[in-house]
Amino acid sequence: MKTIPMTIGFQKEWEFFFSKHPLWPDKYKRLTSTLTKIFIREITPINKAEKVIFHLGRLCVEDFNEIFLLCGNGYGIGGLKILRGLYERVVTLGYIVDNPTQAEPFLEYHHIHKGKMLIHAEKFSELIKDIDPAELVAAKENYKIYKDKFQEIACEKCKTKRTMFSWSKLDTLSMAQKIGLDGLYFPGFFYPTLQTHATPTSLMTRVNVGENGNGSFDEGAQHEWASKALITAHNLMIYVLLMQNTYFKLNMDSEIEERKDDFQEMWANKE
Repeated sequence: MKTIPMTIGFQKEWEFFFSKHPLWPDKYKRLTSTLTKIFIREITPINKAEKVIFHLGRLCVEDFNEIFLLCGNGYGIGGLKILRGLYERVVTLGYIVDNPTQAEPFLEYHHIHKGKMLIHAEKFSELIKDIDPAELVAAKENYKIYKDKFQEIACEKCKTKRTMFSWSKLDTLSMAQKIGLDGLYFPGFFYPTLQTHATPTSLMTRVNVGENGNGSFDEGAQHEWASKALITAHNLMIYVLLMQNTYFKLNMDSEIEERKDDFQEMWANKE
């Protein structure tokens, strides 16, 4: 029998995580059971809104599990980086639940992303050679068509226009305010964004500064950030359950109330 030369992850971190969060195995098992009932099922979307709401929710589950994997191994900052995307997905999901007609522009903006991607790819011969020329032509044509649809005023004085940076004219915070998720904006989006990009904050968070002013990189696990990331992620997943249950009329109200109680019990008196 072949011997596996290594494990993936850090056993000491797992032990620390479960000693700090002894309720997690049971609460995670319950949450996973509910998520399985909601997402592991046959679905034939009857419109674009159903397609986006269901599958975007399923992506949220994957984000959540990635956050757990990182936090369980002491990578709290890594958990924050994934959390940023999870928050944006949940906000988008909730906004489309409340405004189903917005599923269409959400999907149509794919042509803007794909057009930009292929325009960039053309700058690198090793990339462009593997792309079907017909696909490239079609993508450029669609880019031109949909670019006209996604225009916004760049300068109020001269009325020049530019292509929108996103599918909606609402920024993430404005969208979150529309659906009541702005309370999680700072821990779920703004601060994690500073950790995701090359910012002074991302650097300073990981540097220990001594009395003499010299700094050394903090090689240790980020346990407190792991807890913060997981609390917010768990909270967001409760919203995902509520949105799916409401939109698809799943009649899982009592079970989701139990998951809300699990969340409260899990994180009572936690930072």
